[in-house]
Amino acid sequence: MLHRAFALLLVPPFAVPTGFVESIPTSLAIQDERKAEFEKKLAEAEGNVQKLWTVYEWCESNGLDKDGRTVLRKILKLDDKQKKAHELLGELEFDGKWFPNQKKLDEYKAKKLEEDAKKAGKVVYKGEIVDPADVPYLEKGMKKLEDGRWVDAEEHKRVTEGWVKQDFEWVAPADAPNIAKGLWKCGDKWLTEAEANTFHSEIGKWWKIPADHFVVYSTCDRALALKARDECDRAYRECNRVLGKVPTSPVAILILRSAEQYNGFAGSQGIELRGFSSIHGATVAEIWAEPLQAGMTSSGFCFWDASNEKENAFGPMYVRHAAAQSIAEAMDPSPKTLAALAAQKPGADPQKDWWAEKKLPQWFRYGLCGYAERYMVDQFVKPGGDANWMRKWSIENIANKGGIDPLDQIFGLGLTLEDIPKSQKLLNEAGLLLSFVVDGKCAAVTKEHAALKDALMNGKEIKGPMKNLEEAIRKNEEALRKYAGI
Repeated sequence: MLHRAFALLLVPPFAVPTGFVESIPTSLAIQDERKAEFEKKLAEAEGNVQKLWTVYEWCESNGLDKDGRTVLRKILKLDDKQKKAHELLGELEFDGKWFPNQKKLDEYKAKKLEEDAKKAGKVVYKGEIVDPADVPYLEKGMKKLEDGRWVDAEEHKRVTEGWVKQDFEWVAPADAPNIAKGLWKCGDKWLTEAEANTFHSEIGKWWKIPADHFVVYSTCDRALALKARDECDRAYRECNRVLGKVPTSPVAILILRSAEQYNGFAGSQGIELRGFSSIHGATVAEIWAEPLQAGMTSSGFCFWDASNEKENAFGPMYVRHAAAQSIAEAMDPSPKTLAALAAQKPGADPQKDWWAEKKLPQWFRYGLCGYAERYMVDQFVKPGGDANWMRKWSIENIANKGGIDPLDQIFGLGLTLEDIPKSQKLLNEAGLLLSFVVDGKCAAVTKEHAALKDALMNGKEIKGPMKNLEEAIRKNEEALRKYAGI
């Protein structure tokens, strides 16, 4: 028995009935007839838009799509403003021009955008013309407010919804009128400034005030905290002169309202590794948790007691010293030691580990702080006053305590709680050395200082440049003494 599939192959070919082909005209014949008629109609309508439209309609009714498109193109050659013809060809209109497809339109838009941007001195970013300076912010997903500030998307959303920021706290639109009344949000209450000063006078409830380069934490009355903010900015400028580079993100600083509060904070909060708050009215809080948890580095802290004349006079200087400590820490941090402390896995000597990570020697770091504190030129001195009064007063203090110590002793900066007066003098002398470096106009020292700043600015190794600077100071000790007048 044959397989069925094979058997089918043996069936004779299907027989076509006689006369079947003759009874049905072929489609090819019909096409030839219509083509001939189309050519005739087209020739008759040549050069006349209205007649060509009639030909197009005939093509459409007879299913001659290709020929119809030919007619539309002829219409447009005669009159390019025939919008309907462009649309029937599937073209897209933009900028007074017609494009055959979306791809060509997009290419035109992109080219035109680039040309427009170039003419305006700008660039194209994600299909928009922007200032070149805006690109770094846009790449971070930031948005620009009407006042020109760049903020993240969340802040932009809040501002556009009518939220208002009071220091670092967002206030809902319904509560915003309280700000206009001069009230301050303290916890869940709205208080007058005097009441808010009392609220924020306690450790841990401090004011938290934004500034261009700092986050100012303070238990002082707000008016004094704002003065402290200005002193921080002065320190920032002086640190820039010394280092050639300063942090680009805000750093924290804490200003407490009294020596008692300063000592209490240092002693009870466990924020110091060395306890040097006992030496001076400003120092560094190596392990103060709040700024570290906020993503900032270790911070300077100090006190400003405005309740008596003497302490009030020292307050601005302590603030500048603490601000410089914060800047120095941001420039030269100790991340490994802090990470170990945060993980509760400190080494045998965290204090030693913390300072061992530093690139800047201690004499230079404390010299930076001393310079910002008491050796900078006072640009705000009263008319007729001496802009160098702080430097002269500080040098006089050194002179009254036996004069300038040997340079090796200053470079070693052996601060100790065992001899606080000696440590205080060394802090002052470190400031003097930096004053000589920055303002002494000693060519050899100035040259090495410039090399050090270049290394700091460009992330180069600073050990060599620092050694060269120290050597230049040693070789020019006579010029140092002449500069100091001692």
